[in-house]
Amino acid sequence: MTSIPGSDNLIWSDEQTRFFLQLRLDENLKGNVRKQMVNEAGRQAIMDKFYEAFGIKIPWRKFGIKYNTCKKQYDSFKKLTRNRTGLGFTSTGFINMSDDWWNERCKEWPGARKFKDKPIANMDLMEKVFGTVYISGGEGWSAQQGEEALDTKHGDDEDEDDAESRRDVPTQEAVGDESRRGVPTQETDVASESRNAGSKNVGPSSSRSKVNRKRSRVVQAGQAVADVIRESVESRDKILSHKNHLIENHPEFSCSQLRAMEVLHSLPAIRMWSPLYKASINHLKEDAANRQTFLFYGDNENRVLYLEYAKLSGGFLTASILSMS
Repeated sequence: MTSIPGSDNLIWSDEQTRFFLQLRLDENLKGNVRKQMVNEAGRQAIMDKFYEAFGIKIPWRKFGIKYNTCKKQYDSFKKLTRNRTGLGFTSTGFINMSDDWWNERCKEWPGARKFKDKPIANMDLMEKVFGTVYISGGEGWSAQQGEEALDTKHGDDEDEDDAESRRDVPTQEAVGDESRRGVPTQETDVASESRNAGSKNVGPSSSRSKVNRKRSRVVQAGQAVADVIRESVESRDKILSHKNHLIENHPEFSCSQLRAMEVLHSLPAIRMWSPLYKASINHLKEDAANRQTFLFYGDNENRVLYLEYAKLSGGFLTASILSMS
């Protein structure tokens, strides 16, 4: 990693960028990222792990600059692929399309040329960091989903509550329309009561009482909405607390192991429950360093080669032999 001449920015390798994005996903799972902001504990963890992996100590501000750069790259990539069907991608997220397709895209948007000449690496991880949340809190939540899913659920609840409160309080335009159609409203009711005070023997105090009752109902509806929001916040805090407790007391549920198993299952070259598959499971469960090394490789071919290499070395060979017997 070197500095760009004449600027305060650093030149990151694809490997370093991928490691940083994965660390950010890990901290998000631990609840250390809120509204795209990493708290102090998450920042320190990312800086320490990055230093352990690469021997480079850089301030958090540099990580923030890199995060913004990746976000801009992701937004440009989505501009190119949005509403496109039949797209082909490589295992790391590169667009795999014909020259004719690229020529059409470059005519529509000249900026597409840079994606053809120099594809952006680590787009698969950028999709997880910057993309949408596929499972909202309303559909279910687990520790693997992280905090963003809970944010989605909480946001949906607030939108519904706001809509409910808007239904309870009539707008000025709605009052005018109802008055023109002859539909009784708060204002027309008061006026009608005043005009017919003599015939119905209803005085001004009765009209004010009716208005006050309607206002009271609106206030009660607003209080009900506030109660729902407060209960949602309390429930969300309990879920987060339980999630953190699970992660602290069950390290086998860590993102590293779960992610490693997901990637292992996605490798087409390794048949499920084959000797290599069983030995790979033992190898990945054995040590966090094994999982990190496995995840470091950005493409399926190198990941399979790593597992085959590990199979031929040390205790992993024994595990493979036992699984075949």
